Amino acid sequence: MHLLGFLFMARFNPALPKLPMYGFTLVELTVCLCISILLLGFALPSVWRWQERARIDSVRQQLFNDLQIARVRALQWGQRLQMRRLSVCAQPSASATDWSCGWQLSTVGSSLGSAQVISTTSLDASVQVIFAKSTDFFISAQGDLGAIGDRWTVLSRVAGVNFTRSLCINSAGRIRWVEAATCS
Repeated sequence: MHLLGFLFMARFNPALPKLPMYGFTLVELTVCLCISILLLGFALPSVWRWQERARIDSVRQQLFNDLQIARVRALQWGQRLQMRRLSVCAQPSASATDWSCGWQLSTVGSSLGSAQVISTTSLDASVQVIFAKSTDFFISAQGDLGAIGDRWTVLSRVAGVNFTRSLCINSAGRIRWVEAATCS
Protein backbone atom coordinates (compact mmCIF):
# COMPACT_ATOMS: atom_id res chain seq x y z
CA MET A 1 0.00 0.00 0.00
CA HIS A 2 2.89 2.34 0.65
CA LEU A 3 3.98 2.12 -2.98
CA LEU A 4 0.50 2.86 -4.25
CA GLY A 5 0.18 5.90 -2.03
CA PHE A 6 -3.39 5.16 -0.92
CA LEU A 7 -2.70 5.23 2.79
CA PHE A 8 -1.24 8.45 4.06
CA MET A 9 -0.57 6.98 7.45
CA ALA A 10 1.73 4.35 6.00
CA ARG A 11 3.83 7.09 4.48
CA PHE A 12 4.48 8.80 7.80
CA ASN A 13 5.07 5.66 9.85
CA PRO A 14 8.61 5.95 11.33
CA ALA A 15 8.97 2.16 11.36
CA LEU A 16 8.90 1.95 7.59
CA PRO A 17 12.02 2.78 5.63
CA LYS A 18 11.93 6.09 3.76
CA LEU A 19 11.65 5.53 0.03
CA PRO A 20 12.20 8.29 -2.49
CA MET A 21 9.00 9.70 -3.97
CA TYR A 22 8.65 9.51 -7.74
CA GLY A 23 6.16 11.24 -10.01
CA PHE A 24 4.87 14.68 -10.81
CA THR A 25 3.01 17.18 -8.74
CA LEU A 26 -0.43 18.41 -9.71
CA VAL A 27 1.00 21.83 -10.57
CA GLU A 28 3.55 20.32 -12.97
CA LEU A 29 0.88 18.23 -14.68
CA THR A 30 -1.42 21.24 -15.00
CA VAL A 31 1.33 23.41 -16.53
CA CYS A 32 2.22 20.67 -19.06
CA LEU A 33 -1.41 20.20 -19.96
CA CYS A 34 -1.91 23.96 -20.48
CA ILE A 35 1.17 24.20 -22.70
CA SER A 36 -0.01 21.20 -24.75
CA ILE A 37 -3.46 22.73 -25.24
CA LEU A 38 -1.90 26.04 -26.27
CA LEU A 39 0.34 24.36 -28.86
CA LEU A 40 -2.59 22.35 -30.17
CA GLY A 41 -4.62 25.56 -30.49
CA PHE A 42 -1.91 27.08 -32.67
CA ALA A 43 -1.49 23.91 -34.78
CA LEU A 44 -5.15 23.12 -35.55
CA PRO A 45 -5.81 25.97 -38.02
CA SER A 46 -2.68 25.03 -39.97
CA VAL A 47 -3.68 21.38 -40.10
CA TRP A 48 -7.20 22.33 -41.16
CA ARG A 49 -5.89 24.56 -43.97
CA TRP A 50 -3.48 21.82 -45.06
CA GLN A 51 -6.34 19.30 -45.27
CA GLU A 52 -8.46 21.69 -47.31
CA ARG A 53 -5.58 22.35 -49.71
CA ALA A 54 -4.97 18.59 -50.05
CA ARG A 55 -8.66 18.03 -50.82
CA ILE A 56 -8.61 20.68 -53.56
CA ASP A 57 -5.37 19.34 -55.05
CA SER A 58 -6.76 15.81 -55.02
CA VAL A 59 -9.82 16.82 -57.07
CA ARG A 60 -7.64 18.88 -59.43
CA GLN A 61 -5.31 15.91 -59.96
CA GLN A 62 -8.26 13.55 -60.58
CA LEU A 63 -9.70 15.88 -63.22
CA PHE A 64 -6.27 16.30 -64.82
CA ASN A 65 -5.77 12.52 -64.97
CA ASP A 66 -9.25 11.93 -66.40
CA LEU A 67 -8.63 14.49 -69.15
CA GLN A 68 -5.32 12.84 -70.03
CA ILE A 69 -6.97 9.41 -70.11
CA ALA A 70 -9.74 10.80 -72.32
CA ARG A 71 -7.15 12.16 -74.74
CA VAL A 72 -5.38 8.80 -74.94
CA ARG A 73 -8.63 6.86 -75.38
CA ALA A 74 -9.77 9.17 -78.18
CA LEU A 75 -6.46 8.65 -79.97
CA GLN A 76 -6.50 4.87 -79.43
CA TRP A 77 -10.05 4.40 -80.64
CA GLY A 78 -10.07 7.17 -83.24
CA GLN A 79 -13.40 8.27 -81.87
CA ARG A 80 -14.81 11.52 -80.50
CA LEU A 81 -15.45 11.47 -76.74
CA GLN A 82 -17.66 13.55 -74.49
CA MET A 83 -17.20 14.54 -70.87
CA ARG A 84 -20.36 15.68 -69.12
CA ARG A 85 -21.11 16.76 -65.60
CA LEU A 86 -22.98 14.59 -63.14
CA SER A 87 -25.94 16.39 -61.64
CA VAL A 88 -27.11 13.97 -58.93
CA CYS A 89 -25.20 14.14 -55.64
CA ALA A 90 -25.49 15.22 -52.01
CA GLN A 91 -25.15 18.89 -52.87
CA PRO A 92 -27.09 19.51 -56.10
CA SER A 93 -26.57 22.72 -57.99
CA ALA A 94 -28.89 24.59 -60.33
CA SER A 95 -25.94 25.95 -62.27
CA ALA A 96 -25.05 24.25 -65.55
CA THR A 97 -21.40 25.12 -64.98
CA ASP A 98 -21.11 23.33 -61.61
CA TRP A 99 -19.29 19.98 -61.94
CA SER A 100 -19.02 19.41 -58.17
CA CYS A 101 -20.90 16.09 -58.30
CA GLY A 102 -18.37 14.65 -60.73
CA TRP A 103 -18.18 13.84 -64.42
CA GLN A 104 -18.68 11.02 -66.87
CA LEU A 105 -16.60 10.19 -69.91
CA SER A 106 -18.40 8.48 -72.79
CA THR A 107 -18.29 8.03 -76.51
CA VAL A 108 -20.43 10.37 -78.55
CA GLY A 109 -23.60 8.58 -79.57
CA SER A 110 -24.17 8.32 -83.30
CA SER A 111 -27.38 7.83 -85.18
CA LEU A 112 -26.62 4.08 -85.43
CA GLY A 113 -25.75 3.37 -81.81
CA SER A 114 -25.91 4.75 -78.32
CA ALA A 115 -23.08 6.26 -76.33
CA GLN A 116 -20.83 3.94 -74.35
CA VAL A 117 -19.77 5.05 -70.85
CA ILE A 118 -16.01 4.78 -70.41
CA SER A 119 -15.57 6.06 -66.87
CA THR A 120 -17.43 7.91 -64.16
CA THR A 121 -15.81 10.01 -61.46
CA SER A 122 -18.07 10.90 -58.53
CA LEU A 123 -17.08 13.54 -56.01
CA ASP A 124 -18.35 14.03 -52.47
CA ALA A 125 -19.05 17.71 -53.22
CA SER A 126 -16.70 18.88 -50.47
CA VAL A 127 -15.07 21.18 -53.03
CA GLN A 128 -16.61 23.14 -55.84
CA VAL A 129 -15.66 22.43 -59.47
CA ILE A 130 -16.77 25.00 -62.03
CA PHE A 131 -16.42 24.65 -65.80
CA ALA A 132 -16.19 27.87 -67.80
CA LYS A 133 -18.99 26.85 -70.18
CA SER A 134 -22.47 25.51 -69.63
CA THR A 135 -22.03 22.83 -72.30
CA ASP A 136 -20.43 19.39 -72.27
CA PHE A 137 -16.72 19.01 -72.99
CA PHE A 138 -15.63 17.20 -76.15
CA ILE A 139 -12.38 15.47 -77.09
CA SER A 140 -11.81 15.04 -80.82
CA ALA A 141 -10.77 11.75 -82.44
CA GLN A 142 -7.29 13.30 -82.87
CA GLY A 143 -7.00 13.86 -79.10
CA ASP A 144 -7.63 17.61 -79.20
CA LEU A 145 -9.13 18.79 -75.93
CA GLY A 146 -12.07 21.18 -76.19
CA ALA A 147 -11.39 24.72 -77.29
CA ILE A 148 -8.91 27.41 -76.37
CA GLY A 149 -9.94 29.03 -73.13
CA ASP A 150 -11.77 26.04 -71.65
CA ARG A 151 -11.16 26.09 -67.90
CA TRP A 152 -12.15 24.25 -64.77
CA THR A 153 -11.80 26.00 -61.44
CA VAL A 154 -11.53 23.94 -58.25
CA LEU A 155 -12.14 25.84 -55.02
CA SER A 156 -13.17 25.26 -51.44
CA ARG A 157 -16.76 25.47 -50.22
CA VAL A 158 -15.53 26.54 -46.77
CA ALA A 159 -15.91 30.26 -46.09
CA GLY A 160 -12.64 32.07 -45.55
CA VAL A 161 -10.49 29.55 -47.42
CA ASN A 162 -9.07 31.01 -50.60
CA PHE A 163 -7.29 28.05 -52.19
CA THR A 164 -8.16 27.95 -55.86
CA ARG A 165 -6.71 25.79 -58.60
CA SER A 166 -7.58 26.04 -62.29
CA LEU A 167 -7.06 23.59 -65.13
CA CYS A 168 -6.62 25.44 -68.39
CA ILE A 169 -6.52 24.38 -72.03
CA ASN A 170 -3.95 26.47 -73.87
CA SER A 171 -3.68 27.30 -77.59
CA ALA A 172 -1.64 24.12 -78.26
CA GLY A 173 -4.43 22.00 -76.75
CA ARG A 174 -2.39 21.10 -73.69
CA ILE A 175 -3.63 21.05 -70.11
CA ARG A 176 -1.90 23.11 -67.48
CA TRP A 177 -2.87 24.07 -63.97
CA VAL A 178 -2.38 27.30 -62.10
CA GLU A 179 -2.92 28.34 -58.49
CA ALA A 180 -5.47 30.99 -59.34
CA ALA A 181 -9.05 31.39 -60.54
CA THR A 182 -7.97 32.57 -64.00
CA CYS A 183 -5.60 31.11 -66.55
CA SER A 184 -3.70 34.28 -67.41
